[in-house]
Amino acid sequence: MSIIKTDNLSKRYAGTDFFALDNLNLEVKEGEIFGFIGPNGAGKTTAIRLLLDLIRPTKGSAKIFELDINKNSVAIKKEVGFLPGEIFLAENFTGKSCIEYFRGFKDKVDNKYLKFLIGSLELDTAKKIRDYSKGNRQKLSIVLALMHKPKLLLLDEPTSGLDPLNQQIFYKLMSDAKRNGATIFLSTHLLLEAQNICDRVGIIKEGKLLSIENIDDFRQKNIREIHLETKKNILLADLQVPGVQKIEKKTYGYHLTTIGPNGQIIKKLSGLGVDDFKVYEPSLEEIFMHFYK
Repeated sequence: MSIIKTDNLSKRYAGTDFFALDNLNLEVKEGEIFGFIGPNGAGKTTAIRLLLDLIRPTKGSAKIFELDINKNSVAIKKEVGFLPGEIFLAENFTGKSCIEYFRGFKDKVDNKYLKFLIGSLELDTAKKIRDYSKGNRQKLSIVLALMHKPKLLLLDEPTSGLDPLNQQIFYKLMSDAKRNGATIFLSTHLLLEAQNICDRVGIIKEGKLLSIENIDDFRQKNIREIHLETKKNILLADLQVPGVQKIEKKTYGYHLTTIGPNGQIIKKLSGLGVDDFKVYEPSLEEIFMHFYK
């Protein structure tokens, strides 16, 4: 069963001559964690706001639970947990009073599960929100999104502001929610985050969906940037081994972009007089520049 299905979903904001979201066609299956990945400004937040009927499409349509997102907005929202990218909560509320306020909008909240969420995230609900750090505001928002055990979670940059420990706790909560039957649609600009928890990812840039990939296939691409430090003049042909996509001559060496296993290039380097090398994963923006331009 498809939980989310879009048909040429598009949005152009008033006063602009470009589409923030341009003919989005995707399908999110029941019980999967779908990552919507791309750099800031790519159209991720616009897509989530359209799905929630917070803004209306310029053209196209979408369904959630096989219901039209605009005609059945109220019914859909009852089964959705939402975490916005920008969080605005009443500053004078304590964490506890904020939870109680939002509980009033839910048909049912499992008190045992709510207590589990608060304890897992080590959230001090006695403090006022104005005294919360960004990380604690994010943790409270996660609790608000999950506490009614929704069928669908729509999460916009959900780990923003969380430290590495709480990021891991969040990933565990997502795995638990999936195991209990929830479907999760989350946006992120962090490739590693998508690789950690997603089953599939949709890659978006400048409002356009570039591709949809199974995460295992995406991992196997093994995209790397390798910087070689050497005073020797190496022929570019000597660095052109299987997997090397791009070679650049730098002042103090060479820069390679590779895809796939790097065993052959490492063997080659051992005989070329390289003094040192550094390997790192490129940012999403760099991946787009190299492979999706």
